[in-house]
Amino acid sequence: MRSALLFLMLVCMFAGARGAVAFDFGRLGDALGLDPEVTQRISQGARVVSALIPISDEQERMLGRDVAARVIGRFGLEKNVRQTRYLNLVGRALAQRSDRPVLEYHFAILATDDVNAYSCPGGYIFVTRGALDMVRDESELAAVLAHEIAHVTERHIIKALQQSKLMQVGAEVASEAFREGGELFRQMSDFATDALFKGLKKTDEYASDRKALEYLERLGYDYPAMYRVLQELDARRRQGRTKVLARTHPSPRERRRHLKQAEPSLHLDAPTGIRLKARFVRNKKA
Repeated sequence: MRSALLFLMLVCMFAGARGAVAFDFGRLGDALGLDPEVTQRISQGARVVSALIPISDEQERMLGRDVAARVIGRFGLEKNVRQTRYLNLVGRALAQRSDRPVLEYHFAILATDDVNAYSCPGGYIFVTRGALDMVRDESELAAVLAHEIAHVTERHIIKALQQSKLMQVGAEVASEAFREGGELFRQMSDFATDALFKGLKKTDEYASDRKALEYLERLGYDYPAMYRVLQELDARRRQGRTKVLARTHPSPRERRRHLKQAEPSLHLDAPTGIRLKARFVRNKKA
């Protein structure tokens, strides 16, 4: 049943996406300044609210677009249309089976040989050229993408922002910052970008690994691919080949241990064995 679902979803997406633009961040425009009254309220300090200030999906997308632009500015994009289209097809199929399927997800390849991946708020997800070269089949690529999708569905960066001092300005001021841009919005984007590059909490990484296992199973991929990716990362870490990832993530060995402990509580079906190596190799070619 799951095998048929996986085949049907991916075939339909391949058929519908031909000729479409695979990666479009939309207008990243220049930020506008806050009006003087808002600026004055910020400088004077607004009432600190006890509850977390809500951030809507649209506000999350606005923040994500700005952070994504910074990621692109730092690394540049790999200009391989075929690979990028394939990445989007696999990623969006997974996203449709995630806990936030209504978001519009975008996937792209960063032009760096570092082995890493980044998920910006709102569904803007990047995989490095190095990570793409590391994985060996579509199920392993899906495992990497599923982990990043989970960071978005769990709103890890957004939750960290909501708990930060930046959001003590009050709901009205925060909402206006999202609407008008300006200094406060820039600080929010700075915070989100720092979280992306410096690393999230270990508990967030473990939670994303668990969710990734679920998303892989829902779509019918061979979900042990997640363990195979972590095993390869562990081997490379011991060789000193994942220095960037090692600074921002728990060790792959610890991640595998936590995932093994959590797996029984996920009540997954038996692995399908679906890896789709031939399709991966075919679409990876330039």
